Amino acid sequence: LRGQFRGISEAKMIQCLNSLGRDVDIVIKPRKRVRKPGRVEVVYASA
Repeated sequence: LRGQFRGISEAKMIQCLNSLGRDVDIVIKPRKRVRKPGRVEVVYASA
């Protein structure tokens, strides 16, 4: 995809990563500060 993710759904991206032998973890946790909105972060962890 070379960094171009427009038009790619989350489900399709997860399916592609699984096909490449990658595990995908989705973690939902409470915010430390209640007044600010939550954030979305993508972390790549190489083994």
